[in-house]
Amino acid sequence: MRINTFLRLLLLNIACLLTLDIHAQPAGAHEDHFLYQIKPGETLSSLSETFTSKQSNWKAIQKSNRIANTRKVPIGMTLKIPFSLIDEEPDQAKVLYLTGNVLVNNQPIDKNRVIAEADTIITGTQSNITLVLSDESKVQIPPDSTVLVKRLRKFRGTGLIDAIFNIETGKLAAHASPKKTGVGRFEIRTPVSITGVRGTVVRAEASQQAGSSSELLNGKAAFIAAASRDQSVHLNANQGITATPKGQAGDIIELLPPPEIQLKQSSPFEFKVAIQPVTGATSYLVRVSNDISGYDVLFTETVKKPEARVTGPGKGTYYVSVRSIDSNQLAGADAVQPFTITATSIMTETGVSIGTQSGPLIQTHY
Repeated sequence: MRINTFLRLLLLNIACLLTLDIHAQPAGAHEDHFLYQIKPGETLSSLSETFTSKQSNWKAIQKSNRIANTRKVPIGMTLKIPFSLIDEEPDQAKVLYLTGNVLVNNQPIDKNRVIAEADTIITGTQSNITLVLSDESKVQIPPDSTVLVKRLRKFRGTGLIDAIFNIETGKLAAHASPKKTGVGRFEIRTPVSITGVRGTVVRAEASQQAGSSSELLNGKAAFIAAASRDQSVHLNANQGITATPKGQAGDIIELLPPPEIQLKQSSPFEFKVAIQPVTGATSYLVRVSNDISGYDVLFTETVKKPEARVTGPGKGTYYVSVRSIDSNQLAGADAVQPFTITATSIMTETGVSIGTQSGPLIQTHY
């Protein structure tokens, strides 16, 4: 009896694993359709049940894909499933890191706030917020940015994310689907472009004067400019692209490599950063973070000369990251090094060092 019970449990566990594997073939989105690559053993009715909660929707899926013979649907075919049919539920994002003055719907927030669909996030100078979605995707909004959470939902049957972030001005960085389970839809939009990603590390920027840009650091992405919405440009790792204020896409550009950096301590609370010049770089973005991945950002500065000075909010180890920026204002990957502060600077309530003409104020008695 115990053996039979064990076998039933074992078979149930195997079935669950197979089900997860079957569902792990999302291929992103295109316009109003979720894209899915068909696997062996799957049918239109089974996929309809999984993604729309109704087997009867297979006929609508068949029509959308112009499939003549439902018994001979090719394995590996990219199936288009209308988002209007997919059974979704509201999702939320948690605040993972928060620095400085960040507003949500024009109200100050703290780390306990959850972010939902239709929220507008505004970051002030030297402010940063990093969100984590329910599939562990991360979204980082750096200083001086305004971002609307246009859509934040998930598929009821699979938990895949359906997220759209509109950058009104400023920047946004994202690591979509870090567990490589794929996404239903993950788009970063600006007034003149759309960047669609999956399993990807990407940055995007919007500016009324310059238009928009996207930088792909890992994975693959599709970039669609407003002037040619029926044509998408496919980006590979370490590639970037821009669009003019009128929505005209530029050429694909190879991103600059991370610079070599050297740190030298100049005082108990400060380090000098020497940046080895990178050919083609017009400036460098310097950031200080609490974490090596650069999500918990404390300080950001763009310098034209290959040098900078960095500090931290108190005793401890921090991380300085430097990326090269080219004449198109596209930035490459970060060079990262740790540094340790042995004195404590005095901070404001929002987590920013209080500075003077000779540097930050420091606490000398503990």
